[in-house]
Amino acid sequence: MKKRGLWLLIGISIVLMGGLLGRFFWQPDPTNLVTHSLERLNAATSFRYSLTQHQWVEGKDRVLTQILGEKDGANARILGQLTGSEVEMIKIGDSTYSKDPFNKKWIRFANAPAAQEVFLAELNPLSSLQMKELGEVMLSGQGKVNGERVWICNLKPSVQNQMMEVFWTDFQYTLYIRRSDKMLVKATIEAKNKAKSDPMTMTLEFKDIGKKITIQAPDI
Repeated sequence: MKKRGLWLLIGISIVLMGGLLGRFFWQPDPTNLVTHSLERLNAATSFRYSLTQHQWVEGKDRVLTQILGEKDGANARILGQLTGSEVEMIKIGDSTYSKDPFNKKWIRFANAPAAQEVFLAELNPLSSLQMKELGEVMLSGQGKVNGERVWICNLKPSVQNQMMEVFWTDFQYTLYIRRSDKMLVKATIEAKNKAKSDPMTMTLEFKDIGKKITIQAPDI
């Protein structure tokens, strides 16, 4: 009886160990992982993000864009620098507000003119993650972003962003997908300038996804 009990314990231990090892070494299908993570982020009604874009100009690395933004349904707010100029804009429904960088006064554009809509669309981080085809997706490993465990995937997709297609080519994406809920929390995009082949790097980070965010119109 003692031997049978011992063998039973050994058997249970082997099963448990196998399950733990299986979970440790298990890897998701990278294409499904990327597809699911992009769908979840695009479906999110709210999030905060940072967007930083570097480009080599005349042999020097320059920061072209450095933006902090937040989204709450149809409302959005961005703050930062764009090609060396300060920018702060708020979109509430059909109205867009822009702060003058010199006198710090807000200007309201009713029914958001087309130029304002295009400007906001290009600074929307999700616009840089629209893809016609993913191409081959490689799972390159695991890591951490802001202390959270992530899967790291690499791909060379064909993009679905008119502005990016006009100026850039040879796109390479590195996506960092949170393991706990398969949510995309960081993306690095590398490309080359079509005219001069100078490299460009864009880094996006997302947080507070799905959390309550309040964006209000400024006092003017």
